[in-house]
Amino acid sequence: MEQFIASLEQARKVIGEETARILNALSSAGADRSAALRIREIEGWLEQEIPRLRKRNQMIQESDSLADWAPGPTGLGLTGLGPRGLAPSPGGGGLMAFDERDLAARTLADGEGMKLAETLARLSGAGPHSSGNDYDRAFEQLADRRGDADFTAGFFAVLGPRGAAAVLRELNHYRGESAREHWKTMGEALATAVARRPRTLGPAWEPENLGKVQGADLGLLLGHGRFPAGWLTEVVRPRVQKSPGDGVLARWTADLSHFLSALANNPETARALFDDLPREDLRDLFSELNGEVSLYPNEHDAIAFDLEAEFGRMLAAGAGVFEKRSPGPGAVRFAFNAMTTMGDLRTGADFRNPEGQPMEVAKGARIFLSMLAGAYAAEITEGASAGDANRTQDSAFEKTTALTLGLNAKFRLSPGDTYRFIKTFADSAERMKPFDEGMGRLARHLMDAAGAKDRGKSIKHLRDTFESLGYVSGMQFAAANEVQGKMDEYDQKVRDRVFFLLGLGVDATGFGAAGLGLLEESFQDFIWLIISKSTTETLDSYKDIDGTRLDKLKETNQLATLGREYWIFHELQRYGFSYTVPPNDPAFSQPPITGKDGNLLPFKELAKDPKALKNLTDWLIRNGSGSGDESTAGDAATRLKIAFGGAKDNNQTNPPSK
Repeated sequence: MEQFIASLEQARKVIGEETARILNALSSAGADRSAALRIREIEGWLEQEIPRLRKRNQMIQESDSLADWAPGPTGLGLTGLGPRGLAPSPGGGGLMAFDERDLAARTLADGEGMKLAETLARLSGAGPHSSGNDYDRAFEQLADRRGDADFTAGFFAVLGPRGAAAVLRELNHYRGESAREHWKTMGEALATAVARRPRTLGPAWEPENLGKVQGADLGLLLGHGRFPAGWLTEVVRPRVQKSPGDGVLARWTADLSHFLSALANNPETARALFDDLPREDLRDLFSELNGEVSLYPNEHDAIAFDLEAEFGRMLAAGAGVFEKRSPGPGAVRFAFNAMTTMGDLRTGADFRNPEGQPMEVAKGARIFLSMLAGAYAAEITEGASAGDANRTQDSAFEKTTALTLGLNAKFRLSPGDTYRFIKTFADSAERMKPFDEGMGRLARHLMDAAGAKDRGKSIKHLRDTFESLGYVSGMQFAAANEVQGKMDEYDQKVRDRVFFLLGLGVDATGFGAAGLGLLEESFQDFIWLIISKSTTETLDSYKDIDGTRLDKLKETNQLATLGREYWIFHELQRYGFSYTVPPNDPAFSQPPITGKDGNLLPFKELAKDPKALKNLTDWLIRNGSGSGDESTAGDAATRLKIAFGGAKDNNQTNPPSK
């Protein structure tokens, strides 16, 4: 039964999404939608029947809690046996009728929800401050029953959209978490009622009638909770349309900004609304939204949205960033649209500037675009590459063949679109951190794939990998330089981050053999930073360390550089590359740089002793290039640094201009 119910729920979801897409296409073509609207009757029937099946299944599962029955004096067969042939129950045997009312009594009735709605409406009219604790108690009761379809349907049927909005407006008398918790309760309770008892709610809650409700009020009501995709799409669709323009540019209706939180919580609806829009229309719409949310970045009301952040969160959610599973086709399409438009936002056109002027992304949205880029690091890496024929092609929603082993981009970004998108969040090291984390995960995947293929015999695939990563690093650095213009400060923050992670023991011995999966979330940027950090210092700078240099070696820059070399050598050894001189050689044993097993000590342990660091430096130099044998870690490391550095310099000094 549970599997059958799950299948029906999936069918309802698919019908809702596809119906929304069909209706959208018909609206765009100006065609009659009346025939297609009948499909919604199927969705409505499923919404009505699935809860009944779920309730029936619950009754079956809970039937053991009812009085036992057994064949007895009033039944047939042997007497004195309890259910399943066990001893008779204390209440005696006999057949008993299964009365569904025994379980139905446990279900909260519509009337109880109606009564609470009347109470809350009365209290709201008096104002929360004048009602003492009664207001909180009413919301606590709603919170306890927010998942009950019958109760919530009765509650919202009485309030109606305008009454529910009035209750929310009263919450602005509150301050802090209390108001926000009550707001969240209202949204989640409404989502339950809409999903499971739409007919009980009455016609006022039907999408075509909700269009009469003010956008700000309705946006607050829908700001929390997961709603049926088809229903929410029909509610929001009227807000996604052009209003009559002045002959230069038809502006989009500004009412959509109130629904950004609802779209972020329900990304299927965002995809249904935006995925099929032409690129120019989508760019104009996102430009309009970006300009509007920038005017109201932080509201002061207790239950208001941070519109800038909600805009960014909607974009990331639509791209599937927050979903645990791999993004589906709709999410991938949404990501492509966002990544090819958000770097090209424009102000409204006028007679002097028919194309408009470039517009910066709202500050609160930027970190979410960094999350999006991190989730689609493969597409960024492919787009940043200046080493294949794709660099001359425009962005396209189609798979592309990459030269780098393990790089599987779901769509193609042009170098120009890639660079512009990176610039949207390159204004600070903090905002770039989610992107750094995504690049760290990708770098680990690509390095492991290449290392397994090369098997310590050559660097054919590792060279391709480091070259690809170098292109991304150069483009990232160029974007940060253009946006920030304070690269010394940025570079120092990167080195500080590497030093901090090394000091915590997040080094090669902590993640090399086991893979990045053992790292905490906050450390996933480590691999990317240690590969791509921009310092130009080399080990040769530390060859002749005296007392003064021992003190200087404590500085962040030197430790970060040394840690990077240590990490690369460790990784190459893990992939099968050999050391020319083993680390447990007696020449480096006072103090030792290895444990009893002959393996290198963790970097955080070596960093405690300047003399151990000197031995580590000397050992790394002794294993350096010059052998001409790519199977040795030192020679391989040198060649990989050259490949990475060349690619990085190419994109850093010559970023895409279009």
